[in-house]
Amino acid sequence: MQQMNIYQMYYANNKKFGFWVERDSWERIIAKVTGIEGVQEGQPIPGKQPYHDHVPVQCEIYDLDGEYKNKQTLSGPGTFAYSMIKVSQEL
Repeated sequence: MQQMNIYQMYYANNKKFGFWVERDSWERIIAKVTGIEGVQEGQPIPGKQPYHDHVPVQCEIYDLDGEYKNKQTLSGPGTFAYSMIKVSQEL
């Protein structure tokens, strides 16, 4: 699979939020991307690709048992440390 950062994943997901990611340094947690600061779903991300001026990305964190943990801003959304994943059921 081609490596992408969070911003590229948003475009790969047809400019829709709600996609799931994991980070290579996380253990037993996943995140659902819920928003990008200043961006309405379906709209382009401001700033130059592929880093878009490191605009903050909001997410919901879950453990692998599906338990909601918290909302937070992802660190380093422009890095290639994240992978888009499929979740078998909606959490």
